[in-house]
Amino acid sequence: MASHPASWAIPEINILSAEGFSGRADLCVIPDGSRSIGYEIKTEKDSLSRLAHQVRMYDHCFAERVLATTPRHLGEVCQLLPETWGLIVLGPVSHEVVELKRWPQPQDKDLAAGHLILETLRVEELNALLHNLRVTRTHTMNNDQRRALLNTHYDVATLRELAFHTLAARQGGRVHATRVETS
Repeated sequence: MASHPASWAIPEINILSAEGFSGRADLCVIPDGSRSIGYEIKTEKDSLSRLAHQVRMYDHCFAERVLATTPRHLGEVCQLLPETWGLIVLGPVSHEVVELKRWPQPQDKDLAAGHLILETLRVEELNALLHNLRVTRTHTMNNDQRRALLNTHYDVATLRELAFHTLAARQGGRVHATRVETS
């Protein structure tokens, strides 16, 4: 995180898509005023058996994609990973960044910086955002309708910030947002 400017970080964000991509990204970072970066992490104990699927999923969602891995996987990863992905080498025990092998090449597609964050919100969180707009009859809506209504009242940047703050306030649960400021 130290290599990014002020950012929002969301670990283990769920990815569900009509295009058939689903899973969980290890870390999503969205620097202020910038595009999303998806990090997949493969430590000593991890297998690379799902990497091909994860590459397709990350390519579908994130503007920049980075694999952080230990030396154990480096040889195989270099053969499997597209050249457009960034590659970071981690220490096998400490998991600290040892080397930046290559920078990621950005792509135009960036679902994570837009609506993916909003899709992470729960029913009660979406309802709270709607209640702030004085929309109270939400019990008959599904989440797609709730998100569509929010989209009519807010632009993407505002919705993204509302979603970040909602995730940062979330108690319990796996997915949450953390604000990371540069020093």
